[in-house]
Amino acid sequence: MINEIADKLASIFGEDAVIYAENQPDGFKEPSFYVHKVLTSTTHELAGYQAKTDSYQIIFFAGDEDPNQKMIEVEEQLVANFDYVGNYLAVNRSFTPNATERTLDFQFDLKGRVYNTDDGEKMKRLMFNGTR
Repeated sequence: MINEIADKLASIFGEDAVIYAENQPDGFKEPSFYVHKVLTSTTHELAGYQAKTDSYQIIFFAGDEDPNQKMIEVEEQLVANFDYVGNYLAVNRSFTPNATERTLDFQFDLKGRVYNTDDGEKMKRLMFNGTR
């Protein structure tokens, strides 16, 4: 899913957008995005389905040049365009700018419904004694 999120960011901000999925020992090039998964939760439903919620965080590093303006522009673009990632709906979106660190913290959940396939042994025959 991280790759799909990176693709979504690239579709919004262009193919030249710098997007990281791992910490960088030498630091991040700025401006850039850092994407990571925060939490996964599931709730069992009827007929083998599960409601699944994956929580993610994207941190935008604005850099030194006009960081506050860049954070505002990035937030506006994400509000307007970051709605679906693949078949998952992005909900509970929140944005926290940090002027001191020159970062924009974007947190969201991807909600979906999944079906667990059961590869266990299936019934091979049924003995029926009765009337039809």
